[in-house]
Amino acid sequence: MSWLGLALAYAVLFAASFPFRAGDVRFDVGAVAGWLAFAPLWRIVRGQPPRVAFRRAFVAAWLGYAGVIWWLYIVITIYGHAAPAGGIAGALGVAAYCALCAALAAALAAALAPHAGPVALLLLPAAWIWGERVRALESLAGFPWAFLGYAVHADAPLRGLASLCGVYGLGFALALAGVLLAERRFAAAAALAAGLHALGWLALPGPAAPGADPPLRVAMVQGDVPEDEKWNPELTQLHFDTQLALSRAALERHPDLLTWSESGFPGVILTPDQDPLFPGLADMEQRYREPLFELVRGSGVPLVVGAIGVTAVPGERYPRMHNSVFVLSPDSPDPVVDRYDKTVLVPFGEYVPLRAVFGQLKAVASGLADLPDLTPGASPRLLRGLSRLGAPHALAGLICYEVVYPSLVRRVVRDGARVLLNLTNDAWYGRSSAPHQFLAIAQLRSAEHGLPMLRDANTGVSALIDSSGAVLEQTPIFERRVLVVDATPPRASATLYTRIGDWPLWLGAALLAATGGRAVVGRRRR
Repeated sequence: MSWLGLALAYAVLFAASFPFRAGDVRFDVGAVAGWLAFAPLWRIVRGQPPRVAFRRAFVAAWLGYAGVIWWLYIVITIYGHAAPAGGIAGALGVAAYCALCAALAAALAAALAPHAGPVALLLLPAAWIWGERVRALESLAGFPWAFLGYAVHADAPLRGLASLCGVYGLGFALALAGVLLAERRFAAAAALAAGLHALGWLALPGPAAPGADPPLRVAMVQGDVPEDEKWNPELTQLHFDTQLALSRAALERHPDLLTWSESGFPGVILTPDQDPLFPGLADMEQRYREPLFELVRGSGVPLVVGAIGVTAVPGERYPRMHNSVFVLSPDSPDPVVDRYDKTVLVPFGEYVPLRAVFGQLKAVASGLADLPDLTPGASPRLLRGLSRLGAPHALAGLICYEVVYPSLVRRVVRDGARVLLNLTNDAWYGRSSAPHQFLAIAQLRSAEHGLPMLRDANTGVSALIDSSGAVLEQTPIFERRVLVVDATPPRASATLYTRIGDWPLWLGAALLAATGGRAVVGRRRR
C-alpha cells in the first residue's frame, strides 16, 4: 500500500478512536481502534529521513484530527456567525496545529531512530506524548483535545491503569501497541495489551469501606437553553423561570446541593462588597438575583451557579469580566459567599489573543453576550462557603474547558478536592461528537485521581462519574432535565498519578535525551 493509503488508514482509525456523533448517528469504537491506529502511522515514517517523516506524519495527522474536531465548523459558523469558508478554515487550522505537534514528534523519532538500537520502537510513542503535552500548555498553545489515551475511556481496566500513569501513559501504551503490530510482533502486542489490562484491573478502586461517609446528594439542573437564545432579552426571563421551576422540583428530593450550569444565571452576580461599586448593575440584575436568593434561603440548600463576575480595577474605566462560578449559601445573611473565576480561557472563544494582530475581532462567547474579552482568574482552587457539606465532600469547581487540562485538575486535587464539579455549557457543539468527546475526557480525569465527578451541562451531557471513571448516570443532550444523584465515594487514598504526576512524560524525555546524547557522541567520534 502507498504511504498515502497508509496515511488515510491512520486517519480513519484515529478518528474512530473517539466518540462520534452527527445528528442521530453515533458510535464509539475507540477501545479497538485506539490499539490499531499507530500501525499505519509507524509504517509511513519508519526508516525515513526526518523531513520525509515530518511531511508524511503531518498529512496523516491533519486528516485524522480533522475527522475528530470537525464540529469546530458548527461552533464557528452557527454560533460565531462566520461564513462557511471561515468555519472550514478554522476547523482545518486547528487540526493543522495539532498535526504540527504530531509531525514534529515523528520527525524527532525519525532523527533519533538510527542511534537508538533496540529501543527504537519506543521513540515515536515517547515523542508523541510530548507533542500532546505541548498542546496541554495552559496558554495560547492550549488545545488538549483528542489525546490518544482518551480512546480507551470505555475500557474499565485501562481506566484503572490511568490511576497509575494518567492519560499520557495510556497514550504511550496504545502507540507502542500500534508500533508492535506494524512490526508484526503480534505476540508482543497481545502480551502488552493483556498485561496492561491485568495491571489496570488490579488498580481499580474496591468497594467503599464500611462506615464510609454518607453520599453527597446533588441535584443538577440541565436548563437546555439554546446558545442563540441565552442572551436574547426577550427570552431571558422565560429560561430563567424554567430553571427555577426545575430547581423547585429537584428540591422535593432533598438534595444536599443544587447546581446550575456554566453561565446558567443570565448576567452578572455581585459579591456583597460590590453592590455599592456597581449600583447600575445591581439594579439591573435585581429581578434575577432576588428570586434566586429566595430559592436558596427558602430551601436551606446551597447553590453553585455559573454567571458573569466583575472586578473593579483602579484607573480602568470599565470593570473586568470573568466566567465565574458562585456559591450561594443559606447560612449567610448575604447568600453570595464565594466566587471562583475560570483560570484558563479559550482562545477566540472567551478572549482574542494578540489584539495588535486581530484588532476588533470579537471572541465567540463574549461576542454573543455583548461583553469585552474575559479575564482569567488567579488559580484553580476548592470552592469556599460549603463547610456544611463536610471535608469529605470538598468540591473543586472546574468551569468547562478547565477539565481538559490534566495538570490543572491535578493541582486542585492535591489541594484537597474530594469531589470534582464541572459546570459547562456545551450548547456550542450542537448534536455533534463534541459533547460525548468532552464526557470521555471527564471520565479520565476522575479515573486518574480516583474521585467522583458531577458534571452539569446546560444542554447535556450532564453526568455522574464514579471514582473509576465509569459513567453511572447521564442525560440526553438538548433536553430539559434535572439529574439528582448520590455522589459515590472517592478512593480511600491518593492515586499514584495524583502523588507522582506525569512520570511517563519524564521517562520518555529521558529516553529521547539519552538517545540524542548518543547521537551527538557518535558524530563526534566520526
